[in-house]
Amino acid sequence: MVASAFDSDDLSNEAKVVVMCSVLLQYLKIYGNSENHRNDEAKRKTSEARYDIITSVIDSGLQATEHIDSNTNDKAILDSIWDRIIATVSSLLSPPVDNRYAGYAHHSKSILNIVAIVLSHLPPRKFSLAEPMLQNGADRAVEVAFECNEKNQYDEDIPYSQAAEGAVHVFLSCFMGLCQKIPTCPAVGQLTNQILGETIESDDLLSNNASPQSKTRQSLAIAVCESLRTTTSQDLLVGVFPLLCRLTNVENDGLRRAAGKILGGMNLSEAISRERQRAEQADTRAREIEEENIAMLEEIEYLQAENDELQRQLAIFSEEFT
Repeated sequence: MVASAFDSDDLSNEAKVVVMCSVLLQYLKIYGNSENHRNDEAKRKTSEARYDIITSVIDSGLQATEHIDSNTNDKAILDSIWDRIIATVSSLLSPPVDNRYAGYAHHSKSILNIVAIVLSHLPPRKFSLAEPMLQNGADRAVEVAFECNEKNQYDEDIPYSQAAEGAVHVFLSCFMGLCQKIPTCPAVGQLTNQILGETIESDDLLSNNASPQSKTRQSLAIAVCESLRTTTSQDLLVGVFPLLCRLTNVENDGLRRAAGKILGGMNLSEAISRERQRAEQADTRAREIEEENIAMLEEIEYLQAENDELQRQLAIFSEEFT
């Protein structure tokens, strides 16, 4: 009923926001606590229904919130709403230890959709809060993906291979969000260097018997490349240019193509021209600073000479009256 009510035009934007906040508050109270999570099948089915509802509520609720936000100068109350949204998504991206694998195995697509919805409505003034949310989500997803490969793949309670694949999907949503919304943040460079660097150094990318770890590493590398293709920051692409060039030389067609698509879309002449202009501006500023320093030293020397002369005259004046 909640989801269908949100689709009704009879419900005002303010009412949708109030209902969304209530749903999010209940979610954080119930599911934000690890003691309430269980891996049994009955709870999992209930959880699936919850994700459907919360996705619909967040989608409609954030459309209403964004509309109100764009038509008011009073951001204080709206900021608290955006903060609650970020807290909810942070909870989704950092599942409790006793339920971390099941969440990725069964709900990765829902989490991916929710992250995309939130980022599409989030105002720029809140990007700074979204950065740690996305970075922590990406880091946790990478961690879980590799952990799942070390588990017993025949465990009937948790499909670890499915969880590893789901973790890669969650990583993609978080890393792509960083590339699109906050491309200059340190996390993008760190994750790119880590994942592409480790992939380039891997020895079994082409092996038919490649280890699950290697397959996961390859999937993460392709996710990085897909995310980099969506960024509008040429500065980011210039920064990872050496890694992308190295990636085109690995013995893996999929990775070579992924890196090649990024390189093919880069405007290198524009990037080189921009870097040259920056270098020239830096040189000009350095010369200006040097000239300012020289002028300042000359002024100091002049003032020092003036001070010495005044001291000399004061000494003569004092001797005449003694």
